[in-house]
Order: sequence, then C-alpha cells, then structure tokens
Amino acid sequence: IFEYSIFSLKVITVIGSSTAFFASTVGLVQNDFKKIVAYSTCSQLGYMFFACGLSNYPLAIFHLSNHAYFKALLFLCSGAVIHAM
Repeated sequence: IFEYSIFSLKVITVIGSSTAFFASTVGLVQNDFKKIVAYSTCSQLGYMFFACGLSNYPLAIFHLSNHAYFKALLFLCSGAVIHAM
C-alpha cells in the first residue's frame, strides 16, 4: 500500500531517520547498561524504518535478522557484564 503513495514513503523515511537520531542521542547520555541497549535497539529500528521508506525492503529485513541475532547474544552476555561491574 505504501509503494503507491510517495508522501507516505517520505513520512516513513522522516520518522525513521528522526527515530534513529533521537534514540542515538538519548542513548549517549544514559548511565544504565540496559537503557543503553534499549535505546540502541530503538535506534536500529529507526534505521530499518528508514530503509523501508526508501523501498529497500531486503536491506531492512537483513538488518532486522542481523540485529536480532546480535542483540540476543548481547542480552545473554549483559548479565555477566553487569555482574562483573
């Protein structure tokens, strides 16, 4: 449905880029490790929306699968990192 409306693609692109920028900026000033990981995930979702707004769906799905594997491993290791601090 979005492919037929140039305006909706532009809106999705703007929302994705602003989400990526905002979440990255907020994540930079966080002190809690779990909040940093959460804002990192929000930032990556913004990049995925940005790719969808550019009609590059294979890239968005590739980024989603890579991010899912990477972030799952990070969450599994974060307990050990937090415990070591």
